[in-house]
Amino acid sequence: SPMATLPSEASCPICLELFRDPVSIHCGHTFCRGCISRLWEWGTGQFPCPRCRETAPERSLRPSRELARLLDIARRLSRGDTALARRHREEEEEGEEEEGGCPKHQEPLELFCREDRALLCAICRESRAHRGHTLLPVPLALREFRDQLQARLQTLRDDRDKLLELREAEMSRNWEYLEKTGSERQRLLWEFQELRESLEDHSRRLLEQLRELEREGQKEQEENLTLLTQEISRLDSRVQELEQKRREPAGTFLRDIGGALSGFPEEKFQPPPSPLPELEKKIGDFREKNLVLEETLRSFRVQVTLDPSTAHPQLLVSPDGSSVTCTDPQDAPEEGPGPDPSVLGHPGVTSGHRCWDVEVSPEGSWALGVAGETLGDGAEPPESPGAQLWSLGRCQGHFWALTSLERVPLGHPRVSRRLRVALDYDRGQVTFFDAESRSRIFAFPEASFRGLRLRPWFLVWGEGARV
Repeated sequence: SPMATLPSEASCPICLELFRDPVSIHCGHTFCRGCISRLWEWGTGQFPCPRCRETAPERSLRPSRELARLLDIARRLSRGDTALARRHREEEEEGEEEEGGCPKHQEPLELFCREDRALLCAICRESRAHRGHTLLPVPLALREFRDQLQARLQTLRDDRDKLLELREAEMSRNWEYLEKTGSERQRLLWEFQELRESLEDHSRRLLEQLRELEREGQKEQEENLTLLTQEISRLDSRVQELEQKRREPAGTFLRDIGGALSGFPEEKFQPPPSPLPELEKKIGDFREKNLVLEETLRSFRVQVTLDPSTAHPQLLVSPDGSSVTCTDPQDAPEEGPGPDPSVLGHPGVTSGHRCWDVEVSPEGSWALGVAGETLGDGAEPPESPGAQLWSLGRCQGHFWALTSLERVPLGHPRVSRRLRVALDYDRGQVTFFDAESRSRIFAFPEASFRGLRLRPWFLVWGEGARV
């Protein structure tokens, strides 16, 4: 249309439309009277040109009548081609970039206000709202804020990766925990198989406790994994938003950069504490209590009898082999099987679980446990240098854990007169319990019993000492 073919000189630099009542100012540039008057409305002392920035001490508006007449003719000619002009204008608008110009002044958006985080044109820069603010060229602002966004985006990615690693570790530990509970279940079933009919009620209760532990652990693990998954999903969404924001054109990117940055979470996500250490402790406590029950339920199967042939001359073994006492040391012969007043019992153990109860006297000193003898070579006296010994004893009111090589003081534990020796040959464990309270007194570290026959061993010393 005739209007579209007019050169850009026929348009006002402020409103970007054809001049309406055109006037020229002190530097010779032309503007709409209304546009330049509004721009200079709040001027004080200096009146700059919006295009060349040349200033004048006072307002000077000279009408451009010839230009006004030419534009009036062009407007009349264009009225007959309105539809074509509209289509042309729509095509131009579709081809424009999203940021366009200043929505108020239609000038190019060349500046960015750091304080207000807003895009400005040359005319906006002179407004009172942005006076004294830090103004950056758009390319510089674009680089600066994209760098900031990239740094925060990397932080979000790092946080997400750490949470992913944490989730994988939690899932791995959860599987280990479930495997432990599964192994414990199988062990329980094996332990109760031999006495299933008489112990069925005990089995149901213990399995229910174990299932409750498993459910408790599974529930807490699922809650923790849900929290981690939700946080990871939130960070994924945030990462996608920021990545999409980073790819936006300059104008759109900077126009809402404040909202994008303000939405960045300041507080770090605190991963929930893992419940597994506490649950593993509960399994350990459960297993310890279960061990006491297991040994108690099997105790009637082990009937220990003392072997008089292995007794020290100072010891007196009862005719039925169920007890031994210490006689007066003056009555003991000069020659004997060894310096320690000890005696071995039957049966010897080469595999499986065994336990037996021992009643001790409150007087004198005593010790009880197991002694090892080499298979195939006959009995080796437990007090000989090569013998192996695992025992618990009391001497002058003090308790000791005794081996062939060392003594470990145990202080003054409160124990009853009935003690239990529990031997797990296959696992290499010797444990001592208070048979009445079913509490553990001491357990030796796991050892290898391979090639040994373990026999009950007892030592008594002092007046009134008896087991």
